[in-house]
Amino acid sequence: MFRGLYMASSSLITNNKKIDIVSNNISNINTTAFKKDLVIIESFEDALISKMDGSITPGNLRKQHKVEVKNEDNYFEVKSKTGYMRVQTPTGISFHNKARFTVGEDGFLRTFYRNGEGKIESGYGYQILGNNGPIYIGNGQVNIDEGGRVFVDGELRDSLITFTHPSVIGTMNSGVKLERVETDFTQGHMIRTGNPLDLAIKGSGFFKIETDEGTRYTRDGSFKLNANKELITSEGHKVQGSYGDIIIDGEEISITPQGEIMVDGEVVDRLDIVNIKNIRDLRKIEGGLYKIEDGIEVENGIFDGQVFQGQLEKSNVDSIKEMIEMMTLYRGYESSQKIIKAYDETIGKAVNEVGKV
Repeated sequence: MFRGLYMASSSLITNNKKIDIVSNNISNINTTAFKKDLVIIESFEDALISKMDGSITPGNLRKQHKVEVKNEDNYFEVKSKTGYMRVQTPTGISFHNKARFTVGEDGFLRTFYRNGEGKIESGYGYQILGNNGPIYIGNGQVNIDEGGRVFVDGELRDSLITFTHPSVIGTMNSGVKLERVETDFTQGHMIRTGNPLDLAIKGSGFFKIETDEGTRYTRDGSFKLNANKELITSEGHKVQGSYGDIIIDGEEISITPQGEIMVDGEVVDRLDIVNIKNIRDLRKIEGGLYKIEDGIEVENGIFDGQVFQGQLEKSNVDSIKEMIEMMTLYRGYESSQKIIKAYDETIGKAVNEVGKV
């Protein structure tokens, strides 16, 4: 009984947070270069359940079995009808008869997911456990046979499949929880403004900005000049070029697709546009700025996008999709409330009946 109450409560809390995120996305539909946030949720670990007189202790019982293995460029999907794969999660070991995983950056087999751009991410993935613990692959070539055994460069490394006592009848978890909030950096549409200091980036990249708190990054190119002829953001932070602060002192201003700044026909500087490879380590702060997470270095790549003068990038929020998501969340929220109320009434009735006895 209480398991159902916990599941409904966890769903209620998670939906409440998702409603906050979607509401913020909707409120920033008209914010220049705003990138919507996504809520990544996960279920609590799946625990094995068994018959009343049975044991749930995992064992390596010998039996004939086969697993279904799909491999696309070392991104695996494995299914088993007779056993379970174990995954190490922050809340404990979870049991699954289907798992998707790849070799993580640390060399271990880890689960993966697709981010808001549709790209595969394994940096936050959980470790897949074999019979001997986490499965280390390193830089070797990994193969998985129909028995669920893991081979590295042709040598047996471990086995994915854990068998259980015959009394085990399935798995059950205790609901869902918020894992993290992730920013969707997909490109927004561009609009023409005619202002020569309005700039939009097409492709990957961020304008480099210097603030009192240090280096920051932005996609919002609604710039202007201060009294010292320095190029600044709408918040007054200085835009950085190849030589530091950008000074524009002239009448005719032209900016090339490569970011070169021309004043009265002469190149005076070049926008310092950073193509950040570890984009998942960026964190939103105020004023449309981003900062790299503390303790992490920026991984710079070559900027291969284009700069468009006299244009601005719109937010990447789809108002229709967000409104549909909001309505779905409200329905889920109300359902969880009703379930909790029903459990509360049932528990109250049970207590009263016991009191009569």
